Parts: sequence; structure tokens; C-alpha cells
Amino acid sequence: MNENEEKRTEGVIPETTAEQTPALKPVSGGKTPNAKRNKKKKKKKMSVKKKVLIIILIILVIVGIGIGVIFLIVHHYINLMNIQPVEESSYEIADSVVDDDITDEPDSPQEDIDDLENRIRENLEKKSDDIMADKDVLNVLLIGTDARSVNERGRSDSMILMSINKKTKKVIMTSFLRDIYLAIPNIESTRLNHAYAYGRPHLLIDTLEENFRIKIDRYAQVNFFSFCKTVDAVGGVEIDVTQDEIYYINNYLREINRLEGRAENTYQVTSAGKQTLNGAQALAYSRIRYIGTDFQRTQRQRTVLEQIISKTKDMSLTELDDLLEVVLPEITTNMQESEIISLLLDSNDILDYERVQCRVPADGTWEFLTIRSMSVIGIDFNANIQYLRDNIYE
Repeated sequence: MNENEEKRTEGVIPETTAEQTPALKPVSGGKTPNAKRNKKKKKKKMSVKKKVLIIILIILVIVGIGIGVIFLIVHHYINLMNIQPVEESSYEIADSVVDDDITDEPDSPQEDIDDLENRIRENLEKKSDDIMADKDVLNVLLIGTDARSVNERGRSDSMILMSINKKTKKVIMTSFLRDIYLAIPNIESTRLNHAYAYGRPHLLIDTLEENFRIKIDRYAQVNFFSFCKTVDAVGGVEIDVTQDEIYYINNYLREINRLEGRAENTYQVTSAGKQTLNGAQALAYSRIRYIGTDFQRTQRQRTVLEQIISKTKDMSLTELDDLLEVVLPEITTNMQESEIISLLLDSNDILDYERVQCRVPADGTWEFLTIRSMSVIGIDFNANIQYLRDNIYE
């Protein structure tokens, strides 16, 4: 190259061939920097998704374990009860019932007795009247028997229909007086409490349904000693004892104490006024029927039941557990597990329902009679059927 050519090429970038151009080195296994950044972003996104899925899975596992634990706890409590079949196509009927509660009074005039028998017959013949039922109302018959031992049949000393009306948000407690004279299906006309003695809960329910045209869904039954344990388990009940009631409480207490192996004068009530009664004292109080007859007696029973319900509302979980462990083994019922679970789930709401006390017979619908040396109550069936429907179903 001469001098002039060197001057012309000075400052010009020399051309290069493909062979002369150095190749770019691959990044991370042959991927470009952009590809690497895209992979990192994708990896980050996948990581977030996985974390969310893991969190959801953990929550589901925890919830599943919680539900399982709750189910086991509820199942444990339910198994403590003596659950009977819902329906029994046949049940043992006693040949006869011995009634030791008789009077020396002469029987009522025959025309009065015949009139009552006619009312009973006419009521049973009204087959066109359907038995009242409602999907929003659960009727559970609470039966307290006077049995002194597990094997003794006894009679229904207390019959309270617990009606839970979800529509009106009320719990209606209706006592049926034990001396109501009515027809026991396929047996005879006699006192209501004889129905249990003849055929236990199922015949008692049949008797109430046929005479009062009202559906009874289930029953729950306890005896004397179960009642005592329940009251003791809630820490007793506060009762305003009258001076006249003290004698009868202490009299019944002597029998209860003998049956439970205590000295006869244990737990004697010594003064009138508001006081906390233990299980034995509350049972004696609930059995009084010589002050105000059986009408006041059922009122006392509902008062004690009201106290028990009220006290359970304020119990801690530990106290409730102790209560259930004591009370549930004493209950015989035909409520099934699914029904009990449903009630437990609704229990907080139900405990806040308005509680209403009723009794059958209603005021002005009854009369005292003496039939076969038994002091009985003759009633107006039509009036009391309407009374039940008005109060329970509104």
C-alpha cells in the first residue's frame, strides 16, 4: 500500500468476515439472559401457587381433624344414653296394675261417671280429626317414673311434653296430670299414669296421642334416682319453700333416704324461704301433692325443670362435661343419634327461646270424681285439645 492509499483508509473501520466475528457464549445451558429472567418469573409464580395450595390443604386437614374430634366427642356422649328403637311393633303389656293410691270416699253419682265415659267414647270416635303435627315443632315427652329400682316398672309420676317450636322460637312445657281419667287403648278407662305401668313409654304415647290428637315425636325417661343425680350435677336448685311444704318435704325425704341407704333424717329442711335444695330435697319437693293437689305438684315439677335448664346456660365447658357424664347414662330415649346431634347443634339458640309453662287440664275444663275408689279428674276433651293446639302450634 502506498502513502496515498494509507491516508484514504485512515479512520475507517475495517470490514470483518463471519469467520472473524467471535460467537456469543451461551448463558446457562444455552439460554439467553432474557430466557433466564423469564424462567425465574415463572418459577416465582409457580412457587406462590404451591404455597396457596399447601395452605388450603393444611386448613382442610385442620378442619377435618376438628370435625372428627367433635364427632367423636358427641358420639361418646350419645353412647352414654340408653337409646331404644324408634318404633316397637309390639311391647309387653302387664296383666294388671295395682293402685295403692285409693280413697275411702264413695264413688261419684253413676250419672256423672256415665257422662264422663260417654265423653271419652265420643272423643275416640272422632277419627276424622287428624293428629296435629308440624315440621317446625318437635314434641318430646319427658317421663319421670316412680320406679325405685332399675328392674321395677313403676308408673309415670311426671309427664311433661317439651315442645320446641322453631317458628315461634318458644319452648312450651306442658304437664299432663297423672289423675286424668281417660281411655288406655285396648285396655280400660283409668288414670293416665296407669298407661306407663301397663305398657311403658310406647303405650303412654299412644294414650296421649289418641285422647288429645297431638303427635308426640320422641320420649326421654328417668326415674327417681336419675332425677336426684341431675339436680346434684347442676349444683342444686333454688326454691322458695313455704312453711306448709316443709312437713311434706321431710316426710318424703325419709323414704328417699331409706332407699338410698342414708339415715332417715338426713337433709331435713328446717326453715321456710328461698334456699338451694339438693337432689333428694328437690325430689321430695316435686312429689308434694297434698298442698294444692296434683295441680300444684306439676307446677313444682316445672319449676325445678326450669331451674335446671337455666343453670345449664351459665355452665363452663368443663362443668357441662361433668354434667353430661353424670346425667346421660340415666336417660332412656328413642331419639336417634342424628336427631340428638341436630338438637345439640341448635342448643345455643334453643336455650334462648322463650319458655312457656302450661298444664292439662286447662282452667275451667275439669272436675273431680271418684271412680272405683280412685280420685280422678274428668275433663272436657274438646277444650283441652284446642288448648294444646293453641299453645304449642299457635
